[in-house]
Amino acid sequence: MHTSAARDRRAPAGFTLVELLVVIAIIGILVGLLLPAVQSARETARRSACQNNMKQLGIAAHSYSSAQQTFPANWYGPAMNTTSNGWERAGGMYAILPYVEETKLFNDMQTILSGSSSWNWGNLLTLMRTRVPAFSCPSEIPPATLTNGWTNYGWSLGSYPSSNPSRSAANGFTHAEARCNPASSPGVRTCPERSWPGFSTSDFRDGLTNVLMASEMLVGSNTNEALFPRNYVLGMSDTITPIVNKDFATQAEIDAIGAAAGAVTGTSGSGAGWRGNNGGYFGWYGALSSSINTTVPPNWRFPSAAVGSGCGMAVDCGNGVYPPRSRHFGMVNAVMADGATTTFSDNIDALTFQRIGHRRDGAKWTRDGQ
Repeated sequence: MHTSAARDRRAPAGFTLVELLVVIAIIGILVGLLLPAVQSARETARRSACQNNMKQLGIAAHSYSSAQQTFPANWYGPAMNTTSNGWERAGGMYAILPYVEETKLFNDMQTILSGSSSWNWGNLLTLMRTRVPAFSCPSEIPPATLTNGWTNYGWSLGSYPSSNPSRSAANGFTHAEARCNPASSPGVRTCPERSWPGFSTSDFRDGLTNVLMASEMLVGSNTNEALFPRNYVLGMSDTITPIVNKDFATQAEIDAIGAAAGAVTGTSGSGAGWRGNNGGYFGWYGALSSSINTTVPPNWRFPSAAVGSGCGMAVDCGNGVYPPRSRHFGMVNAVMADGATTTFSDNIDALTFQRIGHRRDGAKWTRDGQ
């Protein structure tokens, strides 16, 4: 009886220290296994939301086309008799604002652009830096140095390596040719039309299904530091490797440009250097502000590169390569000219991607063919 009573008074058995450590280790392993899956699921959701934004971009472009009989151009100047500089222009994202539930922002910009008495580039520039949710990809991680809104989507200028190709040179979805641009800066605009129209559906000789409308781009750090791929190279020389056929740069030509771009050091200025204000001005016409080109494949392993000096925010001068870039692993989201969304792999052949950007080269593209 004495032994039984003692046994009954014993404390219930608990975990030993070794057992506790084993349990903690198992929990740690499970967390380690589950965390990548959770992060992957979150990125899948963000990527899906990003693609939905691109779908809305396509719908907005087609709504604009239904109203205007052309797609948006990527160059809208101020009113007649306005004294302005040549770079003081809006881009195609401004034109579709009413179709992405941003009518007030459009009206505010329109007031400045359409009246010579109300012309104020500083105020317009401030509006161009507004964050528009429909233009921002949830996968983007804006740097702390970015002090304004951002955009992650840009119209395709096609395969022609330029930041502001003319209507005849631009072989993609849109162009950036000025209309009645002042002969000097600043100068007075002399015609009432604020832009050349964009391209109509009949201009897409390859068919809307086969031509890229828009794709993604990264937001810069807003600093002139070598933080590739957020920043891009400014001040390349076209004599490094002249592109013989501007519609279809060869692999050797683009490799040489990429190698030269990767070798550039120093900050921006009148010569070569790094800049980081790409994606910071949704409403401006420059490449990497509201447009990309398809000269090289997405997420190119080299820095984006511009020819010339004195480019503005981001690029508004000379030739260059401005590929789509994204935070998605191995691919970018895109919307075709017919409004259908798709993705393009980083490994897509350069010539194939150039043809997808080209609206009149006679090539047909299929999803399985990329």
